[in-house]
Amino acid sequence: MGITIRQATPTDAPAIAKVHVDAWRSSYAGVVPEEILSGLSYSERETLWDDILTSPDTNRRCFVAETRDAQGTKIVGFASAGQESADHEGYEGEIYAIYLLEEYQRIGLGRRLLQSAAKYLLDDAIKSVLLWVFEENHRARRFYESLGGRLVARKGVTIGGAELVEVAYGWKDITKLSR
Repeated sequence: MGITIRQATPTDAPAIAKVHVDAWRSSYAGVVPEEILSGLSYSERETLWDDILTSPDTNRRCFVAETRDAQGTKIVGFASAGQESADHEGYEGEIYAIYLLEEYQRIGLGRRLLQSAAKYLLDDAIKSVLLWVFEENHRARRFYESLGGRLVARKGVTIGGAELVEVAYGWKDITKLSR
């Protein structure tokens, strides 16, 4: 089975939405309340991703990890990146989202998706990046730390009435992430 990383197109919105919902359900079980996870909707996420992928915003890109085998192709992960959204001092870019289906985690695809996003940001003259992750998502936090991410911020967020905490990991120089 071959896996390629490529830039997403608007026709990828349904597959990205499926990965988004399924990855939330598997990655955030025990972190995000179950009623929020069970209430996630493929069609709502598809609308979101269709809007993102058809937006004229030229400062945002989405990359997908796609498998190819005898049954055809399947999107199994994605990463979205662009300009930093909250003016966090010292960071120009942001990884808005990175998700993989559970069965495709821990085989190097997350690193490859981050690499593609970092290359895009560097090509757009963005040299530093941050991303937000739930504080209780210890596996993802270890992954970002293994890639040199430094803990740089913490904030409370409300999702569906639940109070959660997110932490930001930052890279002042994303050159290493792009290789």
